[in-house]
Amino acid sequence: MMQRALFVLCLLFLSHSPSLFAESFTLPIWKKEAEARGYTLPEAFGLNVSYMKQTQDISVDSIGFEGTIPALFPWKPPHQISNLVEIDAVGTGKQMSEVLTLRGDVWLFPFLNLYGIVGQLKGYSETDIKIDLKTSKGNRPLGTTPFRLDLNGTLYGAGFVLAGGYKDIFALVDASYTETNLNVIDGSISSIVISPRIGYDFARMGAPVRLWVGAMYQDVEQSLSGNLNDIGLGALSGLVDNGRFNVEQHLITPWNPIVGMQYKLHDRLYLLGEAGFGNRTSLFLSVDMRF
Repeated sequence: MMQRALFVLCLLFLSHSPSLFAESFTLPIWKKEAEARGYTLPEAFGLNVSYMKQTQDISVDSIGFEGTIPALFPWKPPHQISNLVEIDAVGTGKQMSEVLTLRGDVWLFPFLNLYGIVGQLKGYSETDIKIDLKTSKGNRPLGTTPFRLDLNGTLYGAGFVLAGGYKDIFALVDASYTETNLNVIDGSISSIVISPRIGYDFARMGAPVRLWVGAMYQDVEQSLSGNLNDIGLGALSGLVDNGRFNVEQHLITPWNPIVGMQYKLHDRLYLLGEAGFGNRTSLFLSVDMRF
């Protein structure tokens, strides 16, 4: 799938070659009509390098271990771990992620931008779990311990931007879908992100700056599994043969407010920064090159 995403990025930048289009064809479509009405449009093609770090609360829907614990005596059968212990998440957990992405985009119309993304994700999720020993007289608490999963992998996806404005006021909605294939543990992270924004362009005042406020919606479902030996869960990983874990978790708060700004260094070079607040905190930095 990553090869497909890379192919899409290549098409976005090769497609503006004069050899592939008639000389009369320009992007975005209806560019002349928009400029005739007084709109200043950016160059049609872009290459964007971005870094994002965010921390947010997660809720663990279910957590379980599989595997066998060898019997004390050779003539006894091994014990299934699910028959000996009961495991529950304690409260909410935390998830931190850092994402470095390369994005290629094209303005197909003055109001519609299409883009593809590839990148690398590095982070972790951590939740306290309570372990109880099952006995004939009921469960006996064995205490709590941190349960941490390293979430490192390759990200790819696509999205679009719908934009409009009146005089110096602009509004847009950015929507994207991404998949992250994880390296160490099994599973993937599927994300839908929608960000409406409204802002003001200070260019007519002589300042090459745009400021905006908005909100970010994230729908992230995570089904994760893997070997206990890969996460080093204390002494438990060494006691269990063929031990595995299975976790279902999701974000607690889908929405959070954001504020951001864009600074134009040149007609073809922009710097962008954005911060998120509330139950999800984030920092987003980007360099955007237009062609």
